[in-house]
Amino acid sequence: MSDNSGVIAGSIHPKFLLNKLSDEDYEQWQKLIENRTGLQLADHLRSYLQTGLNRRMQKLNFDSYQKYLEFVTDDALGVKEWSKLVDSLTVQETQFFRHPASYHYLEQFLNHYIEDKPDRHSIEIWSVGCSSGEESYSLAMLTEWVIDHFNSKAESKAQRKPSYGVIGTDISLSALAKAKKATYGDRKLDLVPDSFHNNFEHKDKQIRVVKRISDRVCFARVNILDLDRVPIRDMDVIFCQNLLIYLRKWRRREVLNHLAERLKVGGVIVLGLGEVTDWTHPHLRQVNSREVLAFERYRA
Repeated sequence: MSDNSGVIAGSIHPKFLLNKLSDEDYEQWQKLIENRTGLQLADHLRSYLQTGLNRRMQKLNFDSYQKYLEFVTDDALGVKEWSKLVDSLTVQETQFFRHPASYHYLEQFLNHYIEDKPDRHSIEIWSVGCSSGEESYSLAMLTEWVIDHFNSKAESKAQRKPSYGVIGTDISLSALAKAKKATYGDRKLDLVPDSFHNNFEHKDKQIRVVKRISDRVCFARVNILDLDRVPIRDMDVIFCQNLLIYLRKWRRREVLNHLAERLKVGGVIVLGLGEVTDWTHPHLRQVNSREVLAFERYRA
């Protein structure tokens, strides 16, 4: 969904302006988008939605919001167009190591997690709402760094463990396509700690994540409303930032309950600060911190 989550994007441009969205049209599109993606569109996003709809309508020569809505909801004809519309409406911009405090916490968590059980075969991480992939690769870089640190202290090669893998999921196919390329503008390095710069190759004001890291990351399209059908289980870490803020409070709790059930005992869910304030789970306890919002699973 992008911006690690998926918020309506766009800016007004005269070539895209058709008739303004009526209250009735806006309400219909609000309901459709929320029912299909979970995203709650506040009234101040009306102009952004109008711009995004106009882009697609102009491309397909629709002159009515109602006719276009009927088209995208047609089971036979609208499936592909709905996917393109979602891509055009969602922000696909984020950064590496976007919230440093969360990565600092995760570094400490992984250090203890591995040392407490050094016979772990692997560390499995899920980046939910991964957008164009920066978060997923950041998680991979950090995890590899922690594992290398552990291995450097191991008394023998036989003690060198574990391996790791990261899966990034998002609703936007275009965002996932960018993520798989692993290539970005060099300004994306702004928040990357110096010790992680060796994870990039540089060429013509662009950076590319090195193969050693990108080979550990895979991507898949997932709608958060379908989490009950997603075959992702037994995660050591679930990273879900800047996604829940676009959902209604009751849906945030629903999503978190699904994620909690996919977490290993001892694992952790890391959220964005302030994204949820009234959620508890019988198997999780909140980390005592003012800088991060995280919940560790302590029992099955």
